[in-house]
Amino acid sequence: MESTLCSSPGTRDWRPFRGAVRYPVQLRVTLLAEGHEYEALTEDLSASGALLRLRNPLREEQQIEFLLEIPAGTLEFSVTAAVHCSGRIVRSYWNHGMPFAAAVIDEYRFQ
Repeated sequence: MESTLCSSPGTRDWRPFRGAVRYPVQLRVTLLAEGHEYEALTEDLSASGALLRLRNPLREEQQIEFLLEIPAGTLEFSVTAAVHCSGRIVRSYWNHGMPFAAAVIDEYRFQ
């Protein structure tokens, strides 16, 4: 699923361009931000980012590291994979009383 730029930035209908395919998969995440550990759940995941459902809000531009485990059979993986990611929060918001954060993945490595 790819999306396109709908209109120019600054207008009401602007949505960021997404160049990577997003997978609607829920995976448990252990997240580190500013020396604190958080638990999160992915709402969707791509090679360049993740949408995270959190218990505590994170602020935009906050640097993060997170570890996620992709079980065998998920996202076309034949074996379970652990992935260490580092990046930053680019959007933070509340939906139905729960905090969410969109993160850009700057680097990742399989462990």
